[in-house]
Amino acid sequence: MEERLCNEGQYYVNINKVRDPDSIYVLVDKFNQLDEEYVPYDLEMIHEEFNPMRLLLRREARIAFEEMCCVAKQQGILLEAVSAFRSYSYQSTVYMKNWTEGIPLEEYRRQRDQVSARPGHSEHQTGLAVDINDLEETFADTPAGRWLACNAHYFGFILRYPKGKEAITGYSYEPWHFRYVGRYLAEKIYRSGMTYDEYYYAVLNC
Repeated sequence: MEERLCNEGQYYVNINKVRDPDSIYVLVDKFNQLDEEYVPYDLEMIHEEFNPMRLLLRREARIAFEEMCCVAKQQGILLEAVSAFRSYSYQSTVYMKNWTEGIPLEEYRRQRDQVSARPGHSEHQTGLAVDINDLEETFADTPAGRWLACNAHYFGFILRYPKGKEAITGYSYEPWHFRYVGRYLAEKIYRSGMTYDEYYYAVLNC
């Protein structure tokens, strides 16, 4: 699997269908695709205090996210979900929202692939990913962004697309995008300094 971590920008090739989409360790990226009809069986609405947009996460991730938000609030940090579960069809809309007929599709994809997943390739479809507070890189320098970077792993979340790892993840730095993998694994990944892609192949040996 090493070639996928040194792919020189060759994404969306040799795509595999995800075999166990309900696993909290599932890897969804530019090489591993969820079925169009896949919807997690245990989606639940995040508590309204941290969820002004009525978003959904899988039950285990939802409980952990609410706990993280409560602890952060006690420390004067406000966290809110701004994106969570997305269906295949909704991700298709998100991916294509800026395309116009005047832009060649391949050119559009080259630009869009850096910041948005193609349908079936988005972690948001797993119900385990949540975007928090703000969708700008400047979020990293806010109190909430700094708090998450230092504490999210205690609650089972990892920063999925770190700065400096763009060639591995295939995405621009997203300090707002966190993925639930459970507390044990989140701490292991955080201390390793690896991306989830690297850890998945090197340690989980999947």
